This record gives sequence, structure tokens and C-alpha cells, in this order.
Amino acid sequence: MKTNALAIAVLAPLFAAAPLVPAYAIGAHAQPAYIQERGWDVPPPELREIQRQGFHDGIEGARKDVENNRRPDVDNREEYRRPPVPPEGWEEYREGFRRGYQLAMSHLVNGGPQMQPPPPPPVYDQDRDRGGWDVPPQEFREVQRQGFHDGIEGARKDVDNHRSPDVNNRDEYRQPPLPSGAWEEYREGFRRGYELAMSHLMNGGPPMPAPVMERPWDAAPDEFRDIQRQGFHDGIEGARKDFDNHRRPDVDNRDEYRHPNVPRDAREQYREGFRRGYELAVSRINNGQPIR
Repeated sequence: MKTNALAIAVLAPLFAAAPLVPAYAIGAHAQPAYIQERGWDVPPPELREIQRQGFHDGIEGARKDVENNRRPDVDNREEYRRPPVPPEGWEEYREGFRRGYQLAMSHLVNGGPQMQPPPPPPVYDQDRDRGGWDVPPQEFREVQRQGFHDGIEGARKDVDNHRSPDVNNRDEYRQPPLPSGAWEEYREGFRRGYELAMSHLMNGGPPMPAPVMERPWDAAPDEFRDIQRQGFHDGIEGARKDFDNHRRPDVDNRDEYRHPNVPRDAREQYREGFRRGYELAVSRINNGQPIR
């Protein structure tokens, strides 16, 4: 008892002289405040709006994978591979999605809320050194990368189903699953991936085929019949007129699309060609490319 009283007598002046430190400041050194005070599924405060959307979607994707006993792999989530946001927001959405997915997997599978550090961005040169023939070129942008991977998958399907190898026969190449302003870049990546995969799958090796001579942008697809070609060129001309007259681009507003000046039994083919030509021209306009 005397010892305790002596210790208190010695230490009391020290505590009296020390500045008061708020309790929250002491706890701040132990772990981030948001882990202490926020729910585990609340996005970090530094995330922007699209990243937050991805974060919440990543948590939901992880929950679905756990409930359906799927192997945890963010790359297998359709919403991660094809984000439901404009292409310019894909990188931020994926970053948030990956963070949310990994955090949810840690919480749901391991029973703890700790945040796993996000993986480093892919380094494509290293992948190539490891022999990854299906890695997109380093200079590709996000839309081109998506097209590249889809082109490889399209080639695999054509080989599996014994179809003639022709990128123009792939629906996803002719009608990309993207806004029309991104079609040119998507098709470029798709074509590169398709040709590379065909070389690998049919010839047993990864060499890139010789570059294909560039076609004029306004050349109708080879598989088009005469009526479709007529519609294709008329569609390009219709897009030019809408652009020159500052009209909102909408193929359904063109009289020649709604009331084709062709025999009745040829109207569907004409409209198909018209729509393809119109959308191609609008895509170039949106990308700042000439259409003259």
C-alpha cells in the first residue's frame, strides 16, 4: 500500500504537467478511423462517385459468388468486365469494384472486416515475358482492350463451331455492345484479338498475322448485297446531312430509312445497310474524324 501511495505521489506531478490528449487522437494511431467508426461495407471517403458505385457493386458481386458457391475471382464478374457506366468511367468503376469485392470476400469468407490492399495494375510487358499470347498490346486503351479480349473469345467460338474464320461474321464486331462513339476503337481491338487467336488456335503458335490493309472507312462490308450497299451509302449521306444541319443523330428520323425508295421485299435489307452506314458515320463524327 505504501509503495502504491509513493508511486502515485511521484507520478501525479507528471500527469498534471502533461497536455491533455483527446481519446480519439490516441485511437487514431491504432487503426484508421473509418474501420472503427464506419460499417465495413462503407466505401472509403477518398473514392469518387463512380468508384463508390463500383465499390457497392463489388460487394454485391462477392455476396452472389459466396451464395452460389462460386470461386472468388473478380475477373469472372460480368459487371467488372463490362461496367454499366460510360467507357471513360470504366477504370474508376473497376478500381472501386475490385476494392469492394475483395473487402466483402475478406469479410464473408474469413469473418473479418480488414481491407486487403488493392493489387497492383497489370504490367503487360511482364505478362508477355511469361508467354501470355492473349495479352492485349500495352498501347491499347480500355475500349480496345475489351474488343481484343472479345475478339479472342469470338475466334474460339468460331473454331469450336467449325465456322469459317471471318471477323465480319461476328455479331459483336458488326454491332459492338458499346455506345456508337466507341465502335471504331472496339472494332480495332476486336479484329486484332480475333486474328491473333485464329493464328494461335489454327496454326498452333502465337505469331501475329501480317497487318491487314486498311479499308476505306466508308467501304460497305464485303458480305453486303447490292440493296444493303445502297442503304449503307445512303445512311452515310443521311448522317452527313444531319450533322451539317445540326440535327440530333437518330436514324429513325431519316425519311429514307422509314420509307425506303426500293421494292417492298427489299426494304429490310436496305434498312439494315442504311442503319450500319448511318451509325458508322455518327461514330466517326463523335470521335472527331472526318466523314468527307
